[in-house]
Amino acid sequence: MDTFLSLPYEHDSPLPLDEEHEFRTPDALVERFLAEHTEPGDTVLDPFAGFGTTLEVAERMDRDPYGIEYERERVGYVRERIESPDDVRQGSVLDLDSSWVPAIDCCFTSPPFMERTDDRNPFRNYAGESSYDEYLDDVETAFERIGAVLATDGTVVVDVSNMKYQDRVTTLAWDVAERGAAMLDFAGEVVVGWEGADDGDGVFGYGYDHSYCLVFSADGD
Repeated sequence: MDTFLSLPYEHDSPLPLDEEHEFRTPDALVERFLAEHTEPGDTVLDPFAGFGTTLEVAERMDRDPYGIEYERERVGYVRERIESPDDVRQGSVLDLDSSWVPAIDCCFTSPPFMERTDDRNPFRNYAGESSYDEYLDDVETAFERIGAVLATDGTVVVDVSNMKYQDRVTTLAWDVAERGAAMLDFAGEVVVGWEGADDGDGVFGYGYDHSYCLVFSADGD
C-alpha cells in the first residue's frame, strides 16, 4: 500500500444546479482505491453517498454500487445517475441493517466532518444538536454497522481531514482512526495531496489541500 498519493482535485460530474459549492471526494481517488481493493463484479458501499461520486465511479468500473444517504433530495439526484437506483436508500448509516445490502467487498466513504466547537449534528446534515464526543460515538457506531455487512476479506477506506477553526485544530482524522480501530483492523493511512485544491483565495482553507485515507479490514477476532 502506497503511503502518499498526489492526485488532481477534479470531478467528472457537476453538482445539481441549485447546489452551492460543495466539498466532494474527487473521482480519481475513488478509482485508485477501488482498483487496488476490488475486482469487477465486487460490491461497493458508500454509507454517506452524498452526490453519488463513489457509486458512479464504482458502476463505471463494473462494480456493484450500494449507497445510503440521509438527505432525500440527494438520494433522488443519485438515483437518476446510476443504473441501479433501487440500491440507493434514503436513511442513516446508524440504522444500516444486513438485510439492506449483500456482503460488501469494499466500503469507500467520506463522513460528514465536525470540529470541536460545533454543536450541530453532522449525521443529520447538521440539523439538530450534537457534541463532538457524541459525534465520535456515532462514528464508532457507523463503523460497527459497516463491519456487520463487510465480507470477511473486505476493506473500508475513509477519506477524512483534520480541521482548523479560529486557530484551533480538531484532530478529526486521528479521532476517526481511533474510533474505527475499535471496530475494525486498522491497516494504516494514505496521505493524499490535492493538485489544484488551493485556488489562491484560500477557499479550501487549512487541511483541504490534503486528506487522509484511513484503511481498515474486517476484524479478524
